[in-house]
Amino acid sequence: MGADAVDIGKTIHPHPTLGESIGMAAEVAHGSCTDLPPSKK
Repeated sequence: MGADAVDIGKTIHPHPTLGESIGMAAEVAHGSCTDLPPSKK
């Protein structure tokens, strides 16, 4: 592969990505999100 630590570090993307955020927001709106703790009522 020929990649060093700097090269590999440049390929890592932060989370959540825009797509993940939109998907999670849709799950929250639908009431089916399992990635977040339940809200305090």
